[in-house]
Amino acid sequence: AVVSTQSAHYGRELKRAALGRMCTIIKRQNSSLQYLEQVRQHLGRLPSIDPNTRTLLLFGFPNVGKSSFVNKITRANVEVQPYAFTTKSLYVGHTDYQYLRWQVIDTPGILDKPLEDRNTIEMQAITALAHLRACVVCVLDISEQCGYSLQQQCQLFQNIKPLFANKPIIVALNKVDVRRPDALGPEEKKLLEETFVPENVMVIPMSTMTSEGVIEVQNTACDALLSHRIEQKMSGNKVENIMNRLHVAMPKAGQEVRKPHIPAAVLARRAPGYVKPERVQKLERELELELGDDYILDLKKHYDLPNPD
Repeated sequence: AVVSTQSAHYGRELKRAALGRMCTIIKRQNSSLQYLEQVRQHLGRLPSIDPNTRTLLLFGFPNVGKSSFVNKITRANVEVQPYAFTTKSLYVGHTDYQYLRWQVIDTPGILDKPLEDRNTIEMQAITALAHLRACVVCVLDISEQCGYSLQQQCQLFQNIKPLFANKPIIVALNKVDVRRPDALGPEEKKLLEETFVPENVMVIPMSTMTSEGVIEVQNTACDALLSHRIEQKMSGNKVENIMNRLHVAMPKAGQEVRKPHIPAAVLARRAPGYVKPERVQKLERELELELGDDYILDLKKHYDLPNPD
């Protein structure tokens, strides 16, 4: 009995020592574990972006109306404020077009400066432009209320143009409710033509305040991306293997003219002297009015049974 008591006490002491040793090791790794927890929380805040789905990617200077455009065409609720850099990370909204689901990505504002001088917020937009297969929507503030001139905005487009090579591009002239495109000066009109016409970029005026042109920008961008994806698939090597299995048969037009067939009963009704026959069978409503309280509804009297009994 004394031996068993000592063994139990010794086992409890070993267990206590082992737990103390494990707690000491965990405390030594406290800084590493705290860093992993911060990484986990940061990854949880990142948006879920599908790189293979149909995507519209917005970019432009800060406070040009990118977030307002996302709020108009998607169910997202991006914060909109009248100052720059309201959007500090990527925001993803979803919309439907031609019975397909589309994701619309709102990026932080980009300033026109060298790549090595850009901060972490701007690099999120640069990374999205470089790596996502999407239709790029360049949002310009035609009223220049964002604090940047139209020339600076066009210069930004020229500087980061290599990032969206082989991608369809749409330019949206926002805030036309403040300043119409017709009110631009000759130099500004020439600047837009020299910037976007050689690149075959479609320029569409819109206003996120009055919703003018918003749906047109969305539909044009979606159609451009669908056409671009079809062209890429048709130019690939897989198309030749599929086209060899397809045969499209075109019917030849015959010489005989096929007239429409009209039944004889219909032609008889269309004749000038046709008299419509009187209806012999009475309706149930007419029988009910005629018989009054003696009327009894019989649901089986019109049954077509081989044996009525």
